[in-house]
Amino acid sequence: MVWACIWCRNKGPLIPIFGKSVDRFVYIGVLEDGLVDVWQEVEDTVGDPIFQQDGAKIHTARDTMAWFAENSIQVMEWPPNSPDLTPIEHCWKRVKEKLHPCFPNIHKTKGGPDTVRNHLAEALNRVWAQDIEGKFLEKLWESLPNRVAAVLDARGWYTKY
Repeated sequence: MVWACIWCRNKGPLIPIFGKSVDRFVYIGVLEDGLVDVWQEVEDTVGDPIFQQDGAKIHTARDTMAWFAENSIQVMEWPPNSPDLTPIEHCWKRVKEKLHPCFPNIHKTKGGPDTVRNHLAEALNRVWAQDIEGKFLEKLWESLPNRVAAVLDARGWYTKY
């Protein structure tokens, strides 16, 4: 599992999350490691940003929401059963598409689980750095009005996005 953030033509760090499960405390730690450092830049770029995430329980947990409030980060309300318009989903798709051709033998990494995880983390970060570029992110950002319009036109049903 990994966490990252994007805004306009920019991206934050990609943070691999090692462990068997991710609870609200792990998620808050990831936010502290990844979001806090970039939030000022996001504010400088966007003006008055709203953090977007889906409705996963760790994202909406009382402790998590308290953390956002303590850090003055406004979070978009995400209705249940809503279509996922989060542009970062397209980044995950691209990371998956680029990872295998660039690292076709990653599954053959020798060593224990920690070695495999570290090798995979390096590979993921390399793909994130090289293949998730500004033009791709800008295209996603600029497509948001069309995505919202398509969902409204389809009355929440399927769209090409």
